[in-house]
Amino acid sequence: MIVDTLFWPATLVLSKWVVYVSMIVVLGSFYWQHAVGGTFTQRIVLTRKGLGYAAFTGLVAVAVHFFSQVGMLADDGLQGALSSFMIQIVWSTGAGDATCWRAAGFVLALLALCIPKQLSVAKSAEVLFHVAATAALVGAFLFTGHTADMSPIFGALLTTHVLIAVWWFGALLPMRKACRTNSVEVLLPWLVRFGEQASVLVSVLVIVGAILAYFIIGSLHNLLFTGYGWLLMAKILTFCAILLLAARHKLSLVPSMQSSHNTQQFVASLNIEIIVAAALLLVTAVLTSLVGV
Repeated sequence: MIVDTLFWPATLVLSKWVVYVSMIVVLGSFYWQHAVGGTFTQRIVLTRKGLGYAAFTGLVAVAVHFFSQVGMLADDGLQGALSSFMIQIVWSTGAGDATCWRAAGFVLALLALCIPKQLSVAKSAEVLFHVAATAALVGAFLFTGHTADMSPIFGALLTTHVLIAVWWFGALLPMRKACRTNSVEVLLPWLVRFGEQASVLVSVLVIVGAILAYFIIGSLHNLLFTGYGWLLMAKILTFCAILLLAARHKLSLVPSMQSSHNTQQFVASLNIEIIVAAALLLVTAVLTSLVGV
């Protein structure tokens, strides 16, 4: 009985978590391919396979998440998740819209990989597909939970928040791979530039996140005495841990690499940041799947 009760909520949260992770890997791959300057050996090799795997995994997770929503609403086991009547109900809501946008985003990312490199317009077409995929994946956040009922200003703030978050977290795995396949001399300019960009963008992320939290929570009482408030505080604490790790990278570990020419300590700290980021996304998945937003 307990297993039956927890099956759909657990599937809902885990599939949403996989969607988030896949989206971050996809958009992180876009960033490393287009937005970072300098000479960096095997740049595409580092992210191209990961992009394909992540986009396909994300597409599957989108489908699982949708049918999990249907199954949870039907409350009739697996057969309830396949009920055409219940599917139509969920499809007609914001959840259906978000499913369409997310699926479209992952499909566009996969199609970008199919563009023949020998075409004269291959680079421009790839950029166009990447921009469209980004718009679809990020735009999906505007159709679910409290977001659908908020003002356009809230939507703009949320879009900014999501874009910066996926830019930051999406760079972690490629950065980790880059540290293992490139020399310190080649790697350092990338890390320095990323740190300079992060100093500005993460500040914006914190400010926008605080405004969004105020919009949603509304009062200190709701923050301290509701389930959503407790989960939000857990998310904030986890985010603070990531901020401390990122500050250590920028202020201590990256500068020390210039003299030590060793990335081992930086990679070890980066692994911790990746784990904490995964935990943050799990808390976010609970917030957006079972509580709201």
